[in-house]
Amino acid sequence: MDLLRHLEFFVAIAEEEHFGHAAARLGIAQPPLSQGLQRLERSLGVILVDRSSRGARLNAAGRDLLPRARALLEDAEDLRRAASAHGAAPVRIGAVPQLPIRSVAAIVAAIVTACGDAPPEIVTAPSTELLDALAAGRLDLAVVVHPALLGSLQSGPVHRLTTALLLPAGHPAAATAGPVVLRSLRGLALATPPRAHGPAAYDLLLDTLEQRGLVTGPVSAPDDRAALVLVATGRAFALTADPDLGAPGVVRREVAGEPLPLRLRTAWRGTGPDPAVRDAVLGALDGEPAP
Repeated sequence: MDLLRHLEFFVAIAEEEHFGHAAARLGIAQPPLSQGLQRLERSLGVILVDRSSRGARLNAAGRDLLPRARALLEDAEDLRRAASAHGAAPVRIGAVPQLPIRSVAAIVAAIVTACGDAPPEIVTAPSTELLDALAAGRLDLAVVVHPALLGSLQSGPVHRLTTALLLPAGHPAAATAGPVVLRSLRGLALATPPRAHGPAAYDLLLDTLEQRGLVTGPVSAPDDRAALVLVATGRAFALTADPDLGAPGVVRREVAGEPLPLRLRTAWRGTGPDPAVRDAVLGALDGEPAP
């Protein structure tokens, strides 16, 4: 259990006296907040908060332990400040699995060039997990799929990466080299990350496909490699922003009509990392900011 993170949840709930308000303050969804408090209560072996339809109120145990929780969080922040005096810690960057590896490499190189520090630590995870990690202070900056619920987090402009269709080589739509009309893919599932990884972006993609004449049943593919396997077996098609992704039995085609870009946005907590780091990440992302 991440004790400090769950203590932060507890303090926010205690001060807001409402799970929804505490979640909004921390920039996370309410279910992980409630689950985090439950984990803390199980670890301590005591109930801290009385829940009701009117909100959340501390019980006797919660009132007794709240000052200790605050003191631990303050001590942890003091520890971080003291450690920073002994040398700058690596910048912690989060990236979604859909971000091409060459873009990740460009981000690392740009940060090293701009800041002259040690290479950043890169964490790959779904948008929802990255945003929770940002809100909890475990990341300095993250590149997530847009749209996403940012809460109190700050963000940069939306960037669009060009995507291509990956099709089974034996599908009729792969027979010609030209752009593929989306409705011609009826009967194929869409290999895409599960909805829990980014509900808003997931729903937008399916709505867009339906508006363009393609109603498809999604099949879970957490990353591009998993999607590639599903396409190679002939079960699905996929969209990828990685220009190097391919495999035997898979063909790459453009989308006919309006493109379906991968929309990305950088996010950070509070004032965030050094502005030079933010500028380096923004500059390393391919594509132009969306209007």
